[in-house]
Amino acid sequence: MVEAQRDKNLYLLNVKVRKDMAHIANSLNEGAMFWHERFGHFNMASLKELDAMVDGMNLKKMSLHQICEGCIKGKHQRTSFPKDGATRASQLLEIVHTDVCGPMRTTSHGGTRYILTFIDDFSRKTHVYFLKAKGKAFEKFK
Repeated sequence: MVEAQRDKNLYLLNVKVRKDMAHIANSLNEGAMFWHERFGHFNMASLKELDAMVDGMNLKKMSLHQICEGCIKGKHQRTSFPKDGATRASQLLEIVHTDVCGPMRTTSHGGTRYILTFIDDFSRKTHVYFLKAKGKAFEKFK
C-alpha cells in the first residue's frame, strides 16, 4: 500500500524514477506535430521547453510553427443557438420532455434499474420516477 502526505488539496508522492524507464523518448521519425498531439495538444513553446527535459526527443531540428487543425477548431468561437426559431411552450403541459435512463448496472435498494423523467417546458417542473422494468414507463406516463 502506498501512502502519501496531504498538503491542502494536493497529495505529495515520493516517487523514484529510473533513468532507463522514464523520461526517454524515441523520436527517430517523430516530428513536433507528433509530440504536440501525444501530449494532448500542448502549445509549441512549452513543447520546446519540454525538449530540454526529455532525452531523445530532439525537437531542435524540427519546425515548431506547424498549424494544428484540431487546435484551430477548438479555439473557434461557436455561434449561439437561434432564439427566433426555438419552439418554447406558452402554457403548462404544451411541451413535455421525457427520457428513460437504464438499465443501470447496480440495482437500487428498492429493486429499480430505470429512471424516467418528465420535464414541463413552460414551468420546468420535473417529475422523476424509478422503475423496475422499462415497460412500466407508459403506465407512469398515463
